[in-house]
Amino acid sequence: MLKFKFQRKITVIILIFCLIIILSYYLGFSHLTTRYITILTNPMIATANYTASALSDFLAVYLGRADLSKKNDDLNQKIIELVKKNVALETLRQENEWLKKELKFLDEQKENYLLARVLGRNPDYAASQIIINQGLSQGLKPGLAVTTDQGIIIGKISSVEENISHVRLLNDNTSKIAVSVMGDKSALGIAQGLHNINLAIDLLPKDIKINENDLVVTSGLEENIPAGLIIGRISKIETTPEKYWQEALVEPAVDYQTIRLVTIIIPKEN
Repeated sequence: MLKFKFQRKITVIILIFCLIIILSYYLGFSHLTTRYITILTNPMIATANYTASALSDFLAVYLGRADLSKKNDDLNQKIIELVKKNVALETLRQENEWLKKELKFLDEQKENYLLARVLGRNPDYAASQIIINQGLSQGLKPGLAVTTDQGIIIGKISSVEENISHVRLLNDNTSKIAVSVMGDKSALGIAQGLHNINLAIDLLPKDIKINENDLVVTSGLEENIPAGLIIGRISKIETTPEKYWQEALVEPAVDYQTIRLVTIIIPKEN
């Protein structure tokens, strides 16, 4: 009820105001009316202009920031794309360089071989294995030597499928390979994987002198594994007076976790 009365009063005031303006024009007082109207409305117009200007400035700043944010996002996306392209190009360059050196080495060794790419690694942390993109269709079989970086053996094929093979790396706990320590006098032994990290050679005769940093290679006393493939170097020697044998820890020649390309050595037909 109060709201209705208030609205009615406002309506009456507006009607009276309009009537005064009309009468002033008829009575010749329009210039005075215009003057007073101007005086009354100037503050409102000024306030409206100020508000509009402030709103315009705010919108300009807000929209400018939004535009700047979008440009920044676009720029960051372009940077990410460029980084990806650079990484891809660098990877391709490294692989091409690896292939040139690998093919030159293999041609000099006159070995039969097959190149392969690493597809993945065994997710089981209890094993040290990789999967490569060559298999039965390419003539592979278990027991073949898998190498990288010009004659460094990293493991042996453990099982094959139609187009992939599983490779057990030399540091796998179940891995064994016949080796020779290239010291003052060659010492033969069996290297076994140790904790999926390095290798250990045990049952080495104590009368044969070996030293830390001696090179360890394949002995060739194993089917399908050529002699002279590099395994790594002796990092530690363990021996005690009461033992008739000495043991040696072997650090692999390459980091097995970073290998992307490998070579499978194919035995020559007799």
